Amino acid sequence: MDVSLRRRFAPAEAIGFLATAQASRWPHVAVPWSLRLPLPWLTWAVIAVIWASGIVASSLGSHALSRDWWLKWLLVAVLTVTQLLMTRRIAPGLFRPQLLLLLVTIGVSAWLTRFH
Repeated sequence: MDVSLRRRFAPAEAIGFLATAQASRWPHVAVPWSLRLPLPWLTWAVIAVIWASGIVASSLGSHALSRDWWLKWLLVAVLTVTQLLMTRRIAPGLFRPQLLLLLVTIGVSAWLTRFH
């Protein structure tokens, strides 16, 4: 669970706050309510772009069998599973690892695009 929530609130109350944040719609400023997306959908959009970029790169055959390419697919698969878990039920302990995994996956994807 997030450290700041743990220090200030009981576990059940902290999970309630996280559920409220997950149910909120984004972006929360300057966008009409009907066009705002639930927060988990933004992560799903990023994951969809990462999957699509991998599929396009595979179809171009630029690095279909490289070790780095397989690393990217492994990271994307693990990221997808963690997002499924987070979408089904809030798991406070997964927030930071999932963010780190997302950033590493994007970094590997960018590296593959730039150097391969």
